[in-house]
Amino acid sequence: MFAALATITICGLLSDGVETKFVGSGATAKVGGYSPVRAELNAKADSVKKAPEGLTAAKYGSLKIGEKSWSVILEEPEGKPAKLFVDSNGDGDLTNDAVVTWAARTQLGQTMYSGSAQVDLGGGTLGTVNMYRFDPTDPRRAALKNTVLYYADYGYEVTFELDGKKFTSFVAGKPQARTSLWIDRDGNGQRSYKLESAAVGKPFNFTGTTYLLSLKDGELSLEKAAEAVPMTPLPPNLAIGQQVIAFEMTAMDGSKVNFPKMYAGKLVMLDFWATWCGPCIAELPNVKKAYGDWHDKGFEIVGISFDNDGMTEKLKTFTIEKEMSWAHIYEGKGWNTSLGERFDVSSIPFVLLVDGDSGEILATAKDLRGPGLTEFIGKQLEKKKDAKK
Repeated sequence: MFAALATITICGLLSDGVETKFVGSGATAKVGGYSPVRAELNAKADSVKKAPEGLTAAKYGSLKIGEKSWSVILEEPEGKPAKLFVDSNGDGDLTNDAVVTWAARTQLGQTMYSGSAQVDLGGGTLGTVNMYRFDPTDPRRAALKNTVLYYADYGYEVTFELDGKKFTSFVAGKPQARTSLWIDRDGNGQRSYKLESAAVGKPFNFTGTTYLLSLKDGELSLEKAAEAVPMTPLPPNLAIGQQVIAFEMTAMDGSKVNFPKMYAGKLVMLDFWATWCGPCIAELPNVKKAYGDWHDKGFEIVGISFDNDGMTEKLKTFTIEKEMSWAHIYEGKGWNTSLGERFDVSSIPFVLLVDGDSGEILATAKDLRGPGLTEFIGKQLEKKKDAKK
């Protein structure tokens, strides 16, 4: 089986070799995200042959990944720390397995547990599965009251060549029909979900040649596609020190936005956001404070809305009520907004601080989020003022 091997050479290639190497843990971070699966818990211990002694408040369920399954027991005695047991070796005996890490973290009166276990994938190969559980008393997550969420943290390092250039990517868990490989085309370590992802079954052209990733019997194969597709453009370089992408658009109030040309002498923050974006709204107090503190000193904001079609009046009302008095660009195209496409925005809030004179990118989200925003903007304005002396 695919999961039982440590190193595999995938066959069926027309030109370029592909190798995969099993990674027992840490694949999630390398992939750049995960999709949790629900393990529903109940009072039935059908798959448990032997349970730890002294359980008083046990719930039972199972972790299922592909064709493999491992029983779990969650012990949550009232007033005492919870414990999680996983049948790592799959023999139905939950007394002879390695101890599962299961630690509590309390915030705002809610206690969340998280941990991990190493499970036998077959042939003695061990893979890490990460798990977490929200506070069962949390009314906001009542649907998860009897649920443990989990995801595979093991996977495969995949190495291959495209037109003679070697790339390395990662797959979390076992490759599936919906698997996509991140191909770091520009080598900057920053993932573009739109311009650097190769999906199984979908032809892609990143180097001038069109390739196709396929999956059969749990194994990936790579070959040159029968029909060519246009070469995908490289992601824009929006790192600090680079030139920002210039554009001309019309704001919601009818004014013309010629960016960054019309902001000469100022610092301007591009803020990609939406009224439905929780993290965007959570950042709003910080953004408003910075704007209030520094607008008359040369700080501007241009908001680019990712709201969908038909939300013009709602967006106008929202910005008025929230006192967001800066320029807003709204196309009603959601994630397909033209500026979002040009700036390769795959998550919001997405922010850039730009010098209106030079068009140089001065800062990204690392410095433009949180309560320290207004202090940071003040320092940047001071630097700009000193540079003119």
